[in-house]
Amino acid sequence: MNRTLVEQVCIMLIDAELPDGYWWDALQYAALLHNVSPTRSLSDCTPEESWSGNKPNISRLQVFGCKAFVHIPDKMRGKLSAKSLVCTFIGYTRQRKAYCLVHPPSGRFLESRDVIFDKGGTNTSYERVILDTNDMSLLLITLAPTPSTASTPTPDPPTPTSAPLTPVPSTSTPATTNTQPTPVASHPKRTIHPPVWDDDLRYSIMSYSRPRPAEQANIVLTDKTDDPRSYDEAMVHSDATEWDKAMVCSDAAKWDVACEDEIRNFQQMGVYDIVSQPKGHKVVGSKWVLHIKRGPDGQVQKYKARIITQGFTQVEGLDYNQTFAPVIKLSTFRTILAIAVQQNLTIHQMDVKAAYLNGKLKEEIYMEAPPSLEIPKGMVLRLNWAVYGTKQGSRVWYKDVCGTMAEMGYMRIEADHPVFIWQRGDVLSIIALYVDDFTLIGPPDSDNVHKDKETLKKKYHMTDLGEISWILGIHVMQDREEGWIALSQQKYLEEVLERFNKANVRPISTPSLPNHHLVCLPSPEVDTKHFQHALGALMYLMLGTCPDIAYTIAALSHHAANPGVKASTGLDSTTCTKR
Repeated sequence: MNRTLVEQVCIMLIDAELPDGYWWDALQYAALLHNVSPTRSLSDCTPEESWSGNKPNISRLQVFGCKAFVHIPDKMRGKLSAKSLVCTFIGYTRQRKAYCLVHPPSGRFLESRDVIFDKGGTNTSYERVILDTNDMSLLLITLAPTPSTASTPTPDPPTPTSAPLTPVPSTSTPATTNTQPTPVASHPKRTIHPPVWDDDLRYSIMSYSRPRPAEQANIVLTDKTDDPRSYDEAMVHSDATEWDKAMVCSDAAKWDVACEDEIRNFQQMGVYDIVSQPKGHKVVGSKWVLHIKRGPDGQVQKYKARIITQGFTQVEGLDYNQTFAPVIKLSTFRTILAIAVQQNLTIHQMDVKAAYLNGKLKEEIYMEAPPSLEIPKGMVLRLNWAVYGTKQGSRVWYKDVCGTMAEMGYMRIEADHPVFIWQRGDVLSIIALYVDDFTLIGPPDSDNVHKDKETLKKKYHMTDLGEISWILGIHVMQDREEGWIALSQQKYLEEVLERFNKANVRPISTPSLPNHHLVCLPSPEVDTKHFQHALGALMYLMLGTCPDIAYTIAALSHHAANPGVKASTGLDSTTCTKR
């Protein structure tokens, strides 16, 4: 097989008059042709059909190295500019339905869905191909450079966008000057991000494949109480390393109840349907994640178990599109608490059980059943609703909340989208969202908060936590009669000090040492990961309740890539300040 492909690559490069630097593109295309060609060893069946069970679609096949005219949209060129760009076809993109081409005069890669192909030969007619998509018809992207035999500077081609492109191989002969007029540059309506490079390490993982047992247990326990983070490593304090051993530990009954409750939520909400695995579809893996929820005094409040998908194997454009979902900023959270104190409003909180399960999925996603969920052999779970771990789970959940808030008469504020307000005259009500934590603020002499709670309980499966006391790792203390409120992250600070072996250090009065000047270094002098972890831990403290260390954290952040001894000393001083 290796010799067959190498010989095909040699012939393809010669026929296309491309330099040897394009051998990888030619090899990929040769492998594609082999996979969609019938073979006698498979009884005239193609390798692709034998592997997936589906007949390959060869309607998009083109001649490697043929001339291609890439269409330039009207909004990306001038009235008298050229309408197309003469390029060479070298294959297909991996992340979206588009052709991959190269512009020989400048040696730059392009991706396009609207192309006219000139396959040569006696046929003088051209074939125009427009791929059906909801995205833009032309995208210029930055790709990884390919080894070149020689490089000759040439003028830039007309490009629809101003994004820089990466030079690629060119022949040793002088390139001809592109005489096509340059189109008038225009900015797209949205930001176009380049896709992940084809040689990215993430592509070394087979899409949707179930990880090896060693990969399933890649859990890092950072809690000083050694709370279990995964179902496979639950009860680590009992030296249990497998799921069946974890189920016989002293508190295994509590975890069993938590897992049964999660499965019951899945079944009651119709999260999945048990179906046969359809041909041509891979399956996302799943696992349990366990967490002990503790209060400000460190006491156990709840044993939580969740089924999550291994969403890192999802492919953009196929299994998901947009993923962003906002959460309330800590500065906004402090602001609405200050408003509540100023106007003598009550502050309550509620928690949504299995929040992501309320988001409706538009894409077809199939998931393997987690341990303890019995389904017939050969069957999989087709997800109807979002599950924790899916790329789009947080977004569809937030969209559902926005619809609920609109039905309740609340209006989203533009300054921070997870905050919704309702105001009738002097009566003000506020609802703030942080993933599955609701903060409800309203007047004490009105039943608005009570009505909002009842409405949310009808829509979602929620837990009423009463007046706010503990949220996002922050202890909230208030006295409405005296008109004050206080926030504390003492428990979080103690955990940080314990994690980085600073629990017994002597406290100091200032967050940074006087006359302590930091110099940028070409290489790190201390452990970079340890420095970054400690800096990130203090950064959350800064955002929450300790703005006095903001300047020091900002200064140290400039040296996070290559931290030195002085930067490490400054970080230790900041930690000792909060002791």
